Parts: sequence; C-alpha cells; structure tokens
Amino acid sequence: MKDTNKIIEKLKKDTNNCSDIVYRTKYITGREINVIYSEPIISSDKISDFIMRSLDYIDNKYKTDVDLVSIIKNDISNFKITEFNTYKDLCFYLHNAFTIILIENETTGLALETRGNIYRSISTPSTENNLRGPMDAFVENIQLNLGLVRRRIKSNNLWIKENFIGKYTDTKVCTMYINGIVEDTIVNKVDLLLKKIDIDGIINSGNIKNLIEKENKSVFPTIMTTERPDKVSEALLNGKVAILIDGCPFALIFPSVLNDFLKSTEDSFNKSINVSFTRIVRYIAFIITIFTPGIYIALITYNQEMLPTEFLINFASQRSSVPFPAFFEAILMALSFELLRESDVRMPSFTSSALSIVGALILGEAAVNAGIVSPIMIIVISVTAITGFLFSEPEITNGIRWYRILFMIGASIMGIVGVAFVFIYFVIKLCSIESFGKPYLLPFVPIDNIGLKNSIIKFNTKKLDKRETYLSSNKIKYKEKD
Repeated sequence: MKDTNKIIEKLKKDTNNCSDIVYRTKYITGREINVIYSEPIISSDKISDFIMRSLDYIDNKYKTDVDLVSIIKNDISNFKITEFNTYKDLCFYLHNAFTIILIENETTGLALETRGNIYRSISTPSTENNLRGPMDAFVENIQLNLGLVRRRIKSNNLWIKENFIGKYTDTKVCTMYINGIVEDTIVNKVDLLLKKIDIDGIINSGNIKNLIEKENKSVFPTIMTTERPDKVSEALLNGKVAILIDGCPFALIFPSVLNDFLKSTEDSFNKSINVSFTRIVRYIAFIITIFTPGIYIALITYNQEMLPTEFLINFASQRSSVPFPAFFEAILMALSFELLRESDVRMPSFTSSALSIVGALILGEAAVNAGIVSPIMIIVISVTAITGFLFSEPEITNGIRWYRILFMIGASIMGIVGVAFVFIYFVIKLCSIESFGKPYLLPFVPIDNIGLKNSIIKFNTKKLDKRETYLSSNKIKYKEKD
C-alpha cells in the first residue's frame, strides 16, 4: 500500500467518486497524509476535535522525518486504532464508520473509529409489553445490544463469536453463549450454518432466521425472536444460544420448543401459583383457538345428535336465513378478521383503534342483520380471535392459523371424525419437529422431569434448582449457601 495515490484513485473509481466519501490531504514532516472518511456515518466533531487537531499537534512537535505510523498511534487522541495493510480491509473499515489515514510510502494504514450517533436511544419494548421487570429493549446498534446483555451477565464465560455476512452489506452477526453451560454441539452447528450462508445482504434477523431454520419444514417456529435483553440473558443462563444482528432490534434464541412460546416474560416476577394459573389459561387458549371453528362446523354440519335439542333448535333458527354452508361462513368471517387485524397493524396508531371499532362492531352487526352470517358464528370467530391474542410471537400465530383452517376442512368433510384425523396428524407433525436436534414437545415428549417443573405448572423458584437436561450438562442452577 505504498502508492497511496493509486489506492485513492482505485477507491474513487470503485465508489463512482461518491460525494459522501471525503478525502483530505495534510503534510507532516514533509510527508503526505491522506485522511478518508464516509461523511454520513461518522461524527464530524470527533474528526475535527481529535484527529485533525492531533495531526496538527504532531506536525508542530516533530520537524524531522520520523516513524509516522508509531507516532500517530501514540499521539493521536482516539481510543480505538487499528492497523491494516490490504485494500479490502481499507474498504471494510471505511464503510464501518472508521476514518482512514494513509501515509505516503508506508505499507500500513490506520483506521480510527469515529462512529456517529445515527441510532435511536434505548426505549421500552413495543411488542413484548410487561407490567413488571426491566423496561429496556434492543435497538439497531449491535454494540448497545451487546452492552445490554453484558450489563446483566458479568462473566468471562459470556463468549461472543463474530461473523460478517452479506456480499454487499457485510453485516456483523454475533453469536452469544455462556461457556460451561451451553452444549458445544449446538454452538458448532450454529457456526457451521452461519459460515454456509452466501447471500447479497443481511438486513434484519428474519434473513438469518429463515436461512438457519431451513431444516424445519413445519409452520411452527423453532427459533424465538425477542426484543428484550432480559429474556436473552435468562435464555443464555439456561444453556441456550442467542444471535444479535447489527441494524436489527430483535435477537434470535434457540433451541426453542413449543413450551417456550407459551411462557411469558413476567413469569419470573410472580408467585408460582399465579404463574401456573395463567399458563393453564394459555394452554387452554391454545387449544380453543385451534379447535373451536372446526368443532362448531362438525357439530352443525354432521354431528347434530351431539348437541342438546335446545341448542340445536336455537342454532338452526339463527342459521335459517344464512344462505351459505357453515364452512364457507367460517372461512368468510376468519378472512374478515385477518383483514381487520392486518389493517390494524399497518395503519398509523391514531387511526387503527377507530378502524378496529368500525370493523368489529358496525360491519359485524351489519353482516348479521343482512343474513350473511349467523350470530353464533360471530361468537365462535370472536372467541377464536381473542384466545389467539394471548401469543405475542407472530410465527406461532401464523402456525395456529394454518392448522385452524386444516381442522375446519377436516370438519367440513367428515365431521368429528375428520377433526380426530386432523388432530392425529397435528400431534404426529409436532412430534416430528426438532429444534437444533431437540424434540419440539419437550419436556412432555420425551418426558423431562426437570423441565416439567417449569412447564404448565411452575414449581417454587427454590425447586427450580437445575437446568433442563436437554439444554446443558451443567445441571446445578441454584443452591443455598451454607
């Protein structure tokens, strides 16, 4: 890299002489110094107050030819200085908010971190709200996100592996785990999957999630997404692995089983008896939101003898003016609800509540009065929708949606028998899913006695003294001091 002029000309050619890349030339002890930085992502104050002033100070202090690389490293006012000697490294540091210093006739260049504050500050979680516990959430700055985890886990055993993925984005991807707790096989498998990724760019955690979860053919997720650093910290302490992506405020946690998605972030802050009650409600809601439309269609269409006579007469009178079969009626209402929910998510917050009220109340009432749907169908879809709101993970909600439709199809073809066949398929499919080699229905299938203590029923914290065996061989999690 001795010919700095050729290097600068090559850089200008490769970047089409972008106006946001600034080139400055100074002379120290008679030698040419080139300062290069990308203006949108750096802090101009750091360059003016520290780098340029330090170079002027060095020029005034040394009047004869000296080892400028060593002098600049020692005298310049910047906390992070890195040496490089290839053009590829120059481009890497330049596009990662470093200021580049090239010295005439020197084979080594210097990269000084001058990252600007172009990220939003730490805020409260927007998708995983809670009444108790920490109120900080991840942001788009990976250094801040790593700091939020390190603030909670102050140990040398918290290890971080860095990867840079993406042909054009060169995105920093960090794998976090606690050495001595996590299984080495999981870490090695993640490293292998990340190294195999060859893609133009990584913009968010969803890109990584879809690429490393390709072995999962089910609609249910095997990787958990969260914006809460306390949730990541707890997962690491239990023997799981987390991935943080630069530019994305969501972390990935794995291996994750179905039981993990039915827990709440507040479970650690409440009494075990109260947590057990809410988890039972959550499991019941999981069953209701999947089965209710299908069972209703089966009872109305094929298995009327299973209903009490009063109910059957009441349902028949309500549906007497509806021209559609129960299956089409359920599909129509379910689709209408999904449209309302999608509109509620996409619309600005100040209009979404009004849209929900208009859609749910006015249109629902109008549909009943017009004889398009029956009142009981409105109740069935409403109960199904309300119970589905208990799950904050979008992938779980999407998986429930597909199986709900499958149960409705089975009920419309064979009634209760069709529901039973779909249920058998549903259970077999769940049993066949693996999350990084771990059965998806743990701790129920196969039975894990330690995991059962923190599943549907949560035991007292003192009894949760061991980690789940499928996650770590380091079992001891809590013990009282003598």
